[in-house]
Amino acid sequence: MRRWRMQLHPDDGKLATRYAVEALGQGMIGLDFGGDYGDMRRIQASTLKPSEQDFLALADEMQVGDLVLVIVHNRPFALATIATDCRYTSSPQEGFCVWFRHYRRVERKTLRFYFDHVVSVKDWELFTMTDAIAPLHDPNSKSYQLIESWRAE
Repeated sequence: MRRWRMQLHPDDGKLATRYAVEALGQGMIGLDFGGDYGDMRRIQASTLKPSEQDFLALADEMQVGDLVLVIVHNRPFALATIATDCRYTSSPQEGFCVWFRHYRRVERKTLRFYFDHVVSVKDWELFTMTDAIAPLHDPNSKSYQLIESWRAE
C-alpha cells in the first residue's frame, strides 16, 4: 500500500474546496489534462507537457488500497482509500466526475476529513503542494506522518 498527496481542482484555486467536496461526495478522485489526449492509460508521457507528465501516475502507479491525502489550499482536507482501477469517460457530465475525465473511485465508508481529525482551525498545519499528484516515498515526511497518525485513530 502506497501513500499519495493530491489536489482535486482544475488549476482553479478559487473553487478548490468546491471541487474537492463534489468529487469526494461522489466517491471519486481524479484529474485531467489541459487538452484532450484520450484515455491516460494509452498516453505516452512524451506527448504531454512536462507539468502534466506526473498525472499518468493516477493510472500507471496508483493501486487499489493505496491511501491518498487530499490537499486543498495547502491544507490537508481528506484521507481516501483507492477502491478501483483508473477509469476514463470521454466527456464529463454535470453530476458525474465533476470536471475530470480520468478518475478512481474511493471507499466512501473509510473516507475521513481533516477537520474531524484536527478540530481546531488554529491547529491546522500548512502542507505546501506545487503539483497535482505525488507519491510519498519518505516515511519521515510531514504528509506521510499525517497519514500514519490518522490511520492509527
